Amino acid sequence: MLQASARQSAVARELNVYRSIIYRLWNRYQRDRSASRRHGSVRQRITTTADDCYLLQCASRRRTLTVRQLASQLSAAAGRPISRQTVSRRLHEGGLFARRHVVRVPLSPAHVRAWLHWASEHRSWTPEQCGQVLFTNESRFNIQNDYRIAMIWREPGTHYWAPNIVERYHYRGGGLLVWAGVATNGRTDLYMFAGGSVTAVRYRDEILHTLVLHFIAAMGTDAIFMDDNTRPHRARLVRSYLESETIPQMAWPPRSPDPNPIEHV
Repeated sequence: MLQASARQSAVARELNVYRSIIYRLWNRYQRDRSASRRHGSVRQRITTTADDCYLLQCASRRRTLTVRQLASQLSAAAGRPISRQTVSRRLHEGGLFARRHVVRVPLSPAHVRAWLHWASEHRSWTPEQCGQVLFTNESRFNIQNDYRIAMIWREPGTHYWAPNIVERYHYRGGGLLVWAGVATNGRTDLYMFAGGSVTAVRYRDEILHTLVLHFIAAMGTDAIFMDDNTRPHRARLVRSYLESETIPQMAWPPRSPDPNPIEHV
């Protein structure tokens, strides 16, 4: 195309490449009468196969190490300086990429057994049965960003492998606490708590009496109310209120956010 007097920019658009690539290839062709890469012109790798294996092992065993730390460790082991850019390329070639931790609440063996028991009891539920449940939850939104986000090295598709998960308790620090509920036939209003701690009395008066009672009544006589196991939700006065209003409550395993559909809304 260039020999037929086509412009370099037109050739670049036709081949969907940068114009600089066409420019370099055309200059090489005019100089050497060939656009092929000359023998021996490939840049030699500074790391050996053993270096690459050592680097991947270090990143896999200690996934929170930074590129700078890995480069320093590899340089010391190899006895020659190796740049951070080279370390990043070798990690990517080995299938490791810097990603954020998956965060979950700490789970004991008893928690896991309770999860499994709950899942076994409800595995055969039909969509109609699930549609009779009002799923509710509270979420805290931090006013300030969390700058302590750590990156780890992991392979694609390994989000939930144990080494890639960090455990963290909910409700840390200050922020805005909101409550909401969802069901097949609709959702409740979004409620924002106006400061202070959410006690059992506030939960009963501000949530159950004001929002849940009317929504459950509209769902019908087979409606079931679901909330989690935080202390205000399981207080005696809350249980007494639900019993007095004949609102059936779904048993819920401890520390179980994932089965709650509202977590994915």
